Order: sequence, then structure tokens, then C-alpha cells
Amino acid sequence: MSEKHFILGGDIKKSLSEGHRFDLKSLFKDAFVLTKKNFLPLAVASFVTISLLGLAYIYIFDSFSDADQSTPMVLNYIITLLIAPPLLTALQMMGIHHSVGLKTKANDLFKYFNIILKLSMAAMMLSLISNLVSLGLTQLFGSIGLQLSVVALLYFNMVFCLVNPLIAEKKLTPVLALTLSFKIVNKNLLQFSFIYLLLIILFFVAIITSGLGLLFVVPFYFNIMGIIYRQVCGVSVVAVEGQPPAENDNDNDRSSGFDA
Repeated sequence: MSEKHFILGGDIKKSLSEGHRFDLKSLFKDAFVLTKKNFLPLAVASFVTISLLGLAYIYIFDSFSDADQSTPMVLNYIITLLIAPPLLTALQMMGIHHSVGLKTKANDLFKYFNIILKLSMAAMMLSLISNLVSLGLTQLFGSIGLQLSVVALLYFNMVFCLVNPLIAEKKLTPVLALTLSFKIVNKNLLQFSFIYLLLIILFFVAIITSGLGLLFVVPFYFNIMGIIYRQVCGVSVVAVEGQPPAENDNDNDRSSGFDA
């Protein structure tokens, strides 16, 4: 069987030079369809991730009451910089795979620990940037600076939302991934801001329903981010002749079979 490598979806250079205009109605509709079709693996992986990280941070929080606080601080760095990045990257990549018609499994959650060094370096740099900006705002504006720090943190989470998949899917260095994500999102800042505002509202509604809505909203979030990544960055896929065509709910791009 012959293989053909190509990019499905958008183009990074075009997104950087011209920006990308999202069809918000189609974006949310396609994410909803993808979430229904691929609900179980991403829901299970999300639940495992939230449970593991939640229990870890609860243990760390309880440990701060001990006399020796060095241990919980070390554990916090281990979880934040070494454990969380590969798990969150896996959830993002599952959404990206769904966006191009690929099936996923719950155990894909542990697939990206092989690039833990790159992901950890990116997380470390992002943490450093956030802390320096927060410190600067607090020093300059006092109590108001603390509120501005929260806004800055939300902004950084948005503009660097493409970093991990750029490292995992495009094999970029952490510095280049941070730079490209920052430029791409800022090129489409108003649309990204509106999308994130809608997602925050969805999360808020999910939380006030005793948290049950999170079972759907969390997978929905990773699927919609997968579609966004495909549209602005494109996804490298392999078409394998002789395999049944992969299903794609959004674009007209089809092939005789996809492989990661």
C-alpha cells in the first residue's frame, strides 16, 4: 500500500500573514458532533487526568501544613512541570485527531511522555513569563495589580494555547512553539477572545449543574481546540491507499485513509 503525506486543514504561514476567520456557528456545531461521536475515550482520559492532578494537588495543599514545606513545593514543581504537560498535551492531540477523522483510545493519554523534556521546558518558560508579569503588575499597581494579574494569566493561557500541539504535532522547539502560538492567536485576537468567552460561559454552566455538565464540556473543549488547531495550523497526515476513508465532519478534505 502506498502512502501520501500531506497537510489537512489550514496553513501556519497564511495564518501568520493573513489571519484566519472562524465560522463560529460551524465551529461549535462540528465540535458538538465530534464530541458525541468520540465521547467515551476523551471523557475517560479527561476524567483520569482531572482525578490524578486533583488528588495530587490536594495532597500537596495538605502537606503545606507540615513543618517541612520543601517537600510539597518539590512535588508541586514535579506535577506542574513534568506530569501535567504530557497529560494535557495528550488530551489536546486527541481532539486534533478527532478533527481529522482519526479514532482515539483512552490510553493515548500516556502517549506523549516521550517528549516530556520539550513540554516541560515550554511549561517552565510559560510559568516564568506569567510569574514575572504578575510580579511586575503587583509591584506597580498594588491591589489592582493583583486583579490585572488574573486578566494577564487568562490572556497567556489563551495566546499560548497552541504551544503543546505545535511541539507534539509539528515537532517544534519550545521557543518556536511559544513564539508561533503567540503570533497566531494575536493575529486573530478578537475571535479567540470571543471563543474563549463562550467556553468560559459553558464551563460556568457546567459547574453550576453540580459539575455533571463537565463530563461533556471538558471533551467538547478539547475537540473544539482540535478543530481550531487544524484550521489555523493544519495537521500532518498520511493517506494510505487501500484503507477505508476516514470520516471528517467539517471540511471536504477526504483521503483513502489516515494514519498518525
